[in-house]
Amino acid sequence: MSLPKPETVSPLSSQFVLLMAIACGLCAGSAYFNQPLIYSIEKSLRINTSQAGLTVVLAQIGYVLGLMLLVPLGDFLNKRKLVVSLMVFAAISQILLSLSTTLSTLYLFTLCATFGAISAQVLIPFASTISPPESSAATVGKLMSGLVMGIILSRTFAGFVSTYWSWEAVYLSSGVITLLFAVVMWKKLPNTQPQTGLTISSIYRSLFTLARNNPHLIRRACAGALGFGILSMVFTSMTFVLGNAPYYFSDFEIGLFGLLGVIGIYSSSWSGKTVGQGKENLVAKLCIFLMLFSCIPLFFAQQNIWVYAIGVLMSYFGLTAFHVLNQNLVYRIDLKARSRINAVYMTIYFSGAALGSLGAVYAWEHFGWIGCVALGLVFSIGILLIDRFDFSQMKKV
Repeated sequence: MSLPKPETVSPLSSQFVLLMAIACGLCAGSAYFNQPLIYSIEKSLRINTSQAGLTVVLAQIGYVLGLMLLVPLGDFLNKRKLVVSLMVFAAISQILLSLSTTLSTLYLFTLCATFGAISAQVLIPFASTISPPESSAATVGKLMSGLVMGIILSRTFAGFVSTYWSWEAVYLSSGVITLLFAVVMWKKLPNTQPQTGLTISSIYRSLFTLARNNPHLIRRACAGALGFGILSMVFTSMTFVLGNAPYYFSDFEIGLFGLLGVIGIYSSSWSGKTVGQGKENLVAKLCIFLMLFSCIPLFFAQQNIWVYAIGVLMSYFGLTAFHVLNQNLVYRIDLKARSRINAVYMTIYFSGAALGSLGAVYAWEHFGWIGCVALGLVFSIGILLIDRFDFSQMKKV
């Protein structure tokens, strides 16, 4: 499976790549603020835990809708305008979310904020396109590192601000910062033109054509979705595990515990470089091993917090590196359709996150922590089967 030869492009400066990585982290991270805030939102709006926990699921649904409806337009619209417009929309939605006093407005603006937060998913394939082919994989890895760091720090930031101020201040401050950064992106991003002559309607129809004609894309997306489902289960249930006996952590302490995932940033960079060296199968095997066997230490989460931490690290490292691998593999399918390919991949990918979050809430309520771990084990086995089959098919191409 070879990468099409693009037009000659100049290398991107490290400062510019860093700015794009920060933008990815800022946008993607905002979709995860509510994970350590479930109990604070519950108390503030006087709702029950299930109603507050549903905001985590709605955040994933909003993100999936944005991926499905907006990311494909990256092949049709001016990418700089699209990225900045989405950042502004997300920022305004976050500010309005901070003013929510009812369950309906909480749900509405949670959906809107995460709907706009998908600007990172337009920016990543954009950066891949404007990078020289020899550094494209490394650039994707760096932007993914920024995205991962944003997700990790978002929980700590949200927990800190909520503990010492309020959960509303989390969204208000994030909205203001996102608006300021949208201005920076407008000034720094290149004003490139779309590479396709398709209409908007044909863009959406082409998504189904891409999916139908590229089973490799669907297999990588499904494997990635199950992996993200595991991680989403871990972080959605983290508030339940750490907020109750025997730990009774505050929002901030839960957010600090989530900093364990910072190691995931190294896995993104490592995966991007290793894939660039042609060692895709090695990356896949290591990632699957980590995700599968993370279930063992996770099982003991309520007995020993250090063992729990090891399980979180294993799942985070495995999923993050696996995601970078998948993106680099699917981007090779068609250079000029990368936004649409990314839309198909990420829509399925984040559907797995929504399924993992919903499954975690249901499993915790009906079966406790062991139900959550069992869900992760089932997802891990699914990843193993899909990935090995896909690599066997790739050898035939």
